[in-house]
Amino acid sequence: MNYKDYPRPVYTITQFCQPHCSELKGQSFRFVMDSGYDFELKVIDQETCEWNLAGEQPQKAFYGCRKADDTTYLFDFELEGVDPRENYAFCIDLEQYLVTWVKCRVGDNPRFPYLISSFYDFGYIEKEGKVPGRKRHSFTGELMGTTVEWHWRSDMFTQHSYYSPAFYRITWSADSEADFGIGAWLPASDDTCQYVKIKDKMFMFCLTEEMLEREMHGTCPFRSNNMIFLQNYDRMYHVGRTFGNFDDGESVTPRRTFFGAFGNPVHFENSFLTAENPYTV
Repeated sequence: MNYKDYPRPVYTITQFCQPHCSELKGQSFRFVMDSGYDFELKVIDQETCEWNLAGEQPQKAFYGCRKADDTTYLFDFELEGVDPRENYAFCIDLEQYLVTWVKCRVGDNPRFPYLISSFYDFGYIEKEGKVPGRKRHSFTGELMGTTVEWHWRSDMFTQHSYYSPAFYRITWSADSEADFGIGAWLPASDDTCQYVKIKDKMFMFCLTEEMLEREMHGTCPFRSNNMIFLQNYDRMYHVGRTFGNFDDGESVTPRRTFFGAFGNPVHFENSFLTAENPYTV
């Protein structure tokens, strides 16, 4: 038989996802944040952590963790028993002892109750004997002009253009399963995002399906998901997670999924790269 056609599970965007990383088990961190709200994190075991703002009582959560390289981790958990839902994602950078904290919350907008709000905070990781420096992870325009094709699974890939400090552009070719999966729901090829530089050749790319929710709310299954990609341009892959809701037509259910993809170069026609953004003046 042709083993290429061997029956397989139904793959989603998790096909190329790395296994859960428990290397931080047993470690404790104090994140000194520029906002003034310092954060303490203790990784208890392979799936449980304790966290608290400095001076407050610890709380428990089930975490997920993936590695972008040997010393850089995407550490993520959803707050237990909180309504509206809230998610904390950290880029823990043990090479530079820096940290980026992304807080995502559902329900801040009364007109669009599924819209995700995102808040960013930067800081350093306290370490005995180490004097903190001035440098931080930071918002960046360095990715502007980058185009890449991300392969999510064997038969699905999407193509990104990072062309604006506040937006990205997405498309795909006709032989990608994305053409049958999400193509019918996108009101336009642009949506909101943020770019954070972690270090040379590594970026945290954060997109929120904001315009999708504003334009298509109630008619699209993806309800304003926030996706965080920790992109490694040296090894050309990313690790990430999505946080939001999914509407199957009968009910809206919470969604938090880890994913991974590898990247290829891609060429776009100039007409696509220079097309007007329909959401900006």
